[in-house]
Amino acid sequence: MERKIIVAEDDSLIRMDIVEMLKDNGYSVLAEARDGLEAVEKTLKYQPEILLLDLKMPYLLGTNVAKMLKEKSYQGCVIMLTAYSSEDYIKEATLNNVSGYLIKPLDEKILISQIELLYKSHSEKQKLKKELEKSNQKLKERKNIEKAKGILMKKYSLDENEAYSKLRKVSMEKRMEISMLAEIVNATGDFV
Repeated sequence: MERKIIVAEDDSLIRMDIVEMLKDNGYSVLAEARDGLEAVEKTLKYQPEILLLDLKMPYLLGTNVAKMLKEKSYQGCVIMLTAYSSEDYIKEATLNNVSGYLIKPLDEKILISQIELLYKSHSEKQKLKKELEKSNQKLKERKNIEKAKGILMKKYSLDENEAYSKLRKVSMEKRMEISMLAEIVNATGDFV
């Protein structure tokens, strides 16, 4: 599978080498960035699956690029490239959703295998995150329905099944999600 990637590296020779390695291994290089500002702009524009991001770049450090992308809800895999292995940089990168940290110089086989490993880990984490969000949303909807049933039970002296049937009937008649109808009942205390 051809993965879409952006390479953000201020050293043009290193950037060219990385791009060549990636292309030789089936990656689609969407863009190249020479500095941190370009990295932010091009990542948000092209939304690559992977961003290879140098730590020390002009205008904006890689950690600050990662921070900006996190604030803009970028969901791709950010992999930091650096010749520095400072704990402070690693800690800051981790806080900004960086999936991994690779030390230069880069051997082709190691680079490709590490990218694949980090991308797979990132993808699994994203999948779990989406499943958790979906479960939380369903729980919230269920709570809204339960609350709406309680309101209808009290207002119309209905039992639980009758209140649910009333919600379901109106949602079907109006072709409205029952969870949306429940929100309306919860907000207004009624529906006619």
